[in-house]
This record gives sequence, structure tokens and C-alpha cells, in this order.
Amino acid sequence: MNKPTYLSIAEKIRENIASGAYALGRIPSERALIRQYSVSRATATKVLAMLEAEGLIVRRRGSGAFIRPAAESARCSYVSTLIADMDVREFFSSICGAIAKRARAFSLNFILGAKTAFDELSRGGSISEHVAKCRRENIRGVFFVPQDEECVSDGGRRNAEIADTLRACGITVVLIDRDIVPFPRHSAFDLVGIDNVQAGYDQEKHLIECGCRRLVYVSHEKRVWTVDAHFSGFRNALEKCGLGSCEILRGDPRDDAFVRRVLRERPDGIAFVHDDMAIEFSRRYLASRKRPIAKFIGMDDTAPAKAMGISSLRQPAQFIGEEAARLMALRLGHDTIPPRRVLFSAELMPRASSLQRLGVG
Repeated sequence: MNKPTYLSIAEKIRENIASGAYALGRIPSERALIRQYSVSRATATKVLAMLEAEGLIVRRRGSGAFIRPAAESARCSYVSTLIADMDVREFFSSICGAIAKRARAFSLNFILGAKTAFDELSRGGSISEHVAKCRRENIRGVFFVPQDEECVSDGGRRNAEIADTLRACGITVVLIDRDIVPFPRHSAFDLVGIDNVQAGYDQEKHLIECGCRRLVYVSHEKRVWTVDAHFSGFRNALEKCGLGSCEILRGDPRDDAFVRRVLRERPDGIAFVHDDMAIEFSRRYLASRKRPIAKFIGMDDTAPAKAMGISSLRQPAQFIGEEAARLMALRLGHDTIPPRRVLFSAELMPRASSLQRLGVG
């Protein structure tokens, strides 16, 4: 799915901030963004509002937008991000905004890391060079969202190598959303996210309560910690209700052959790993057909899912960001408690896709 234009523009501005491209600290105005990217005023306003909410810029009436200055106190520490999915998940933008707001309460200077930094590392770029850059910028802590796919070639070892090297060089690491080891193992790093096992259980339990009995779980082809955790909870709900077991159906809902494979299972309930998969499935196969088929539910509660009436689970991005900032402050204060796992519950948002049977045909 194509990324919204305002997210692409915001990402470019973040990268320019991180690289020092705005030497005088002035961010392009709304009018400049409209001209440069051929967008509407509403889009330009949304870009600047989002960057301001993340704590990256400050807008002054009559003067324009500027990079928010870091605190001058010697007691302040600098922290940054290393996020794999920043360009495809609005969820992570929300988390970063919460981190930025909460970090100031702990005397932490928050610098949003550029997505290109992770891209370089994931392609085999030098970790030592990244560490050297962190040291030059006096970054003492990193909020790390590991690469979403455990590559067949390295079994996910690159994520562990990045985290371990940062820690060995004295840079504190707090993991967000997922671990660096395969589920159900736990690494030796603090982790903040949702209880993914409970989330998968809640998806399935909701469909069962809506009358479904032939259920399937649909995911992308990536081997990910969160997917395995979701499916563990999904399977637990099936077994508890005496409905047997099932396998994950992995594929792309844009692929007709994969969708036919899902439908051959004759499901009356489908749980999707993310809203975007549920949305694509809905757009291609539910809008124009008449005979009844499965109720379904997604994950993340995105704006398009809400607009299309798709049931979902809402992750508490604000709480995740605030707790990540708190744990970072504790670790930088030489906290010695064993690694913490702070897992929040996701909120069920029931809508038409599960409360009433939709049709395909």
C-alpha cells in the first residue's frame, strides 16, 4: 500500500533535521511545502502539526517553524530511535510523539533517528560507524524497533547484533513492540509493547462470540515475533472452546491465488495480523459479492479500517511511548533491576465486519 503523502514529506523533513540540512534551524513554511511538493494547504498543515506533536519543531506565529532547541543543561542526556517500520506504520509515529513529550519530563533530549540509518544497518552497513555517530551526537540511549522480518539468511541475528553492539558500547537499548529473539524467548533488554498473545486470543474470542466456528488466521509471509505471539493466543482460544487447531495462512491478499486458498478453507471467521491485510481483502473481495462469507477482524485500528467498518484492536501508542521513556530514564540513571517486559492490553474496537456478516460472491 502506498504511504500517505503527508507521511512521506514528514519523513524527508525528519531526515533533513537529523543530517543538519537546516543549518539555521528554520523548517520550510506551509507555503514552501505546498510549492515544493505540490500539495494542499491542509496536507502541509498536517505535516507541521505532526512534527510539532513529536517535539521536533516549534512554530512561532509570524516567524515560521524552527527545530526545537535541545536543553543546555549538562544533566540532560540525548536519546534517539532506530525503527525499521517508520515509513509504513503510523503506529510508530504516534509512539515517537509520546516519547518526545514524556522525555522532557525526565530531562532527556529526544532526537528522532532517520529511517535511512536502519536501512543502512539492515543492508549490512557498519554498526561501529553508527555507534561512532551516536557518540558524536552524545546519544546515550536508543529506542529500538527490530527489523520486521527475520531474514532466512541470518535468522534474525542482525537485530541481535545491533542491540548487543550498542549495549557493549555503553548505549542503553529499550526495545519497542517486538523482541530480537524468536517467540517465545525473551532477550536481556527491556521491552515495551502490547501483550501479543492476549491480542491474538482476544481477536479469536471476539469472532467466536460473534458465532464463528470455522476460523483461520491470515498473516504476511514474514516470520515475526509478534505474529508468532498473536497466533499462539489465537490457537489457545480455539482449543479452549473445543474448536480444534489450525495453521497460519501466509500470503498477500492482493494475490488472487492466495485469496482463493483462504476461501477454500470455507472460514466463517478470519483474523488478520494487520488492518492493511483486512482492508485489501475487503476491497477486492467483499464489496461486490452477494453470498455470505466470514466475519473478520484486524489489528492496529487504523483510520482506513475505521472508515470501512472493520473490527480491530487498538494499541495504546501513547502509553507505550511514555513507558518506554520512563524505562530509558531509569536505565540511564543506573537502574540495575533485571530486564522488564511491560505489556499493555489492546482495546477491542468491534464494528460491522464482525458484528454483521458481510458478503462476497
